[in-house]
Amino acid sequence: MTRHADAATRRSQITDALLGVVADLGLQRTTLTDVATRAGVSVGMVQRYFRNKDELLRFGIAHVFERAEQRVLAIEPARPLRNYVGALMRTVLPLDAERERELRFWLNFLHVALTDTETSATHERATAGLLDGVTRALSAARQHGELARETDPVAEASALVAFVDGLCLHHALAPAAFPTRSLEEALETYLDRLFLIR
Repeated sequence: MTRHADAATRRSQITDALLGVVADLGLQRTTLTDVATRAGVSVGMVQRYFRNKDELLRFGIAHVFERAEQRVLAIEPARPLRNYVGALMRTVLPLDAERERELRFWLNFLHVALTDTETSATHERATAGLLDGVTRALSAARQHGELARETDPVAEASALVAFVDGLCLHHALAPAAFPTRSLEEALETYLDRLFLIR
C-alpha cells in the first residue's frame, strides 16, 4: 500500500471512530483519547492527521455530508420521478446503522454550525446541493405531468427536505413515537399527497 493510500485509510479509520464516539457520548464529552481508543491507534496517530479536536470534528461533518452526497449521486434519475424523489429522500433517513450513527453525529453538530463559520458553510453547501437536486427532479416531474401544473418546485423542495429533516430529528429524540419502520411510511404518505401518480 502506498504512503498516500495508507494516510487516506488512517484518516477514514479515525473519522469512522469519531462518528461512533460522538454518536455514543455526545460532542462535548468526546476526547481525542476516546477517538484514538475506538480507532485502535495512539493519540499521536490521531494528531498526525488532525492537529486538534476542532479540526477532527470539522473533517467529520464534511465526511458525513460527502457520504450523503455519494448516496445521492448513486441514484439514477428515472421515471416515474416520484420514485426517484423518494429514493433521494430515503438516502437522508436513518434506515440502517451507518445512517443512524451519521444522524446522531449531525445532530450533535447543529449547535456548532450556529457559531462556527466553517461548519456553517459546509452545512449550507450540502443543504443547497440537496435542495437543488430535489428542485430539479420536481421541475421535471411537473413537466411530465406527475405534479400539478401550479406546483412550485422550489417551495415544495424546501418543504420536503424540511419534512424529512423533521422525521430524522423526531426519530433521534423520540424513537418510540417515530420508529425506523415508520419513517419510510411517513415519506410515502407525503409523496402520495404531493404527486398525481403513485
